Amino acid sequence: MRLEVHPENPQPRIVKQAAEILEDDGLVLYPTESGYAIGCNAESSKAIHKLYALKKPMKKFFMALIVPDIRFATGYAHVSNFAFNIIKQRVPGPYTFILPADPHIARKLDVKRPEIGIRIPTHPFFKELFQHFDKPILSTAAKLSEEDMFETDDIWKTFQHSVDMMVDCGNIEINPTNVVSLVGDCVEVIRGELV
Repeated sequence: MRLEVHPENPQPRIVKQAAEILEDDGLVLYPTESGYAIGCNAESSKAIHKLYALKKPMKKFFMALIVPDIRFATGYAHVSNFAFNIIKQRVPGPYTFILPADPHIARKLDVKRPEIGIRIPTHPFFKELFQHFDKPILSTAAKLSEEDMFETDDIWKTFQHSVDMMVDCGNIEINPTNVVSLVGDCVEVIRGELV
């Protein structure tokens, strides 16, 4: 199912449908400020395995959890005072912060790395989504190779048989997030910059 939403004021009834699909272990393709992404309920093992099956090489990379705010992140990652002070000035925003994962989350996500990426996006879709959905979303860019996809028609053609829903708000220019590690209370910029 592919449903169009307004890019700045997404229709609540459509976003609520996306929330219901996430709740029912489905995969949703959605807009972010950095391009389209695919995600699932990070609390559902069934959904996580569906996402892994779609993006087999994904597990070797950092997992990114989309959460509504920094307080929510503390249930999934260790946020030291040092990390909190750096993050709070920059979220919501185009950042993925790498933090030490809570051990039970690393096990639940079936990952070998002890770190996890935390992301708090600015896209209006998430402001509305988190009115209807109160769990983190395990998220990955909507691509199957190194090549980025920009046109929504191309993205839909690639994923229409793999996802349960696409929330389409038109083409979004690819602008990858800044990836910043705060593990060990050290700042390491992995991609982009820290401004």
